[in-house]
Amino acid sequence: MVLLDGALVPRGEATVSAFDRGVMYGESLFETLKVVDGAPCLWDLHRDRLTRGCEESGIPLDPDSVWRGVARLLARRPVSHGVLRVQVTGGVQPGGGRGLVAPTEGRSPRVVASVVESAPMPAATYLAGVDVVTATGFARSVPRLKSGNYLASIRAKEYAESVGAFECIMAAGDPPRLLEGSFSNVLVWDGARLECPAEGDHLPGVILGVVLQIGRELGIPVVMGDVGLAQARGAGILLTGSLLGVCPCATLDGETLEDSVSVATQLRAGLLDREARSREDWRTMWTVSM
Repeated sequence: MVLLDGALVPRGEATVSAFDRGVMYGESLFETLKVVDGAPCLWDLHRDRLTRGCEESGIPLDPDSVWRGVARLLARRPVSHGVLRVQVTGGVQPGGGRGLVAPTEGRSPRVVASVVESAPMPAATYLAGVDVVTATGFARSVPRLKSGNYLASIRAKEYAESVGAFECIMAAGDPPRLLEGSFSNVLVWDGARLECPAEGDHLPGVILGVVLQIGRELGIPVVMGDVGLAQARGAGILLTGSLLGVCPCATLDGETLEDSVSVATQLRAGLLDREARSREDWRTMWTVSM
């Protein structure tokens, strides 16, 4: 079953119009959440980011109605470990018209949510680390929005897979600075502090924000600003993401990186604790009110 505008419908019937602004112009926003034992992790932070994105994009949205629908979907399709995707599109333009700019009045966005079972990342991955590569020319146009216009990320991920890497870190500038991964955020660990690319260069990741907070609570200094590619080559690199958690990298463009497994393990432990507490909050708030 799929949640479509508040109704649970069979997957094959969950369709949108060819004139939906999400189809025509890529005007859509989405969130991807890890689900454990039938409850989504850090759902409130994802809700808030989706709400802010819709406000900035001029897409009217009732957040509570979205998450009430998600609660019904998860109750209907319980999974022990899986992926929840919640997407909001601009809908069909009022009056059925065309044009890049649509009036706010009378707009009816489409809300689509689905959940699928998936296996967690193998534990060995977090001990061995993953191989990553860098590439320029793939930067997203509006990185602060979790937009359905995902072409740059698709191309970057395709490149990573074509050379046998787990992830592609997008870079820009001369000399190049790190931006973000195709599906992850990036942190550099120099052995004493965490360095995060400057705001505006990457998606303000939900997991990234939580991990930086955990780092500060552990007494790890956090520095925000330009992170040069040359600087990263002599350090350790961590990837963060909703399904990935906190994962150390083993190599960058084929070169061995400094060991970041220990700090990644500490940060991941804190993240798992926050996720567990957020799932309990979900059950308290939405199971009762369904």
